[in-house]
Amino acid sequence: MKDIEIKTDTEKFKYRVNGIIICNNKILTIRMKNNTSFCLPGGHVEFGEDSKSAIIREMLEELNYDVLIEKELAIVENFYSDKKGLTTHELSFYYIVKPLNYNNIRLENYSTIENDKGEIKEHNFEWLDISKLIQYDFKPDFIKNKLYSNNLNFEHLIIKD
Repeated sequence: MKDIEIKTDTEKFKYRVNGIIICNNKILTIRMKNNTSFCLPGGHVEFGEDSKSAIIREMLEELNYDVLIEKELAIVENFYSDKKGLTTHELSFYYIVKPLNYNNIRLENYSTIENDKGEIKEHNFEWLDISKLIQYDFKPDFIKNKLYSNNLNFEHLIIKD
């Protein structure tokens, strides 16, 4: 299947899902290769796929965990300029998910390799203490602030940088 992402020379649209796994007051984050900031595991929704199916697929692909969706935390329409200067419109769904085999979850930091439609990606996973989340370069800021303040109420946010 093809990811839902539209690009021109100056603009791009992305439709993404992000999974939040909470264990022992920590969240599982990912630091991509050559990147100093942390973010949540997840990825693009594919054509013909709904966001709930996408987050379950993405968690299995990236983490090798079958998950259950516990709660939809946010839908975010984010407008920003990306690293390459492209005007970006991103539609993201944020889900709190729980691994089905919760007792076997890896509680140490670790790395995995994913073959994402022929592109080999290295994922570096790190657990961050939610009470110290504000101290980290964690993206996006609005989710960092929601988690840090323990605001688990659903929100539909529109963010324009």
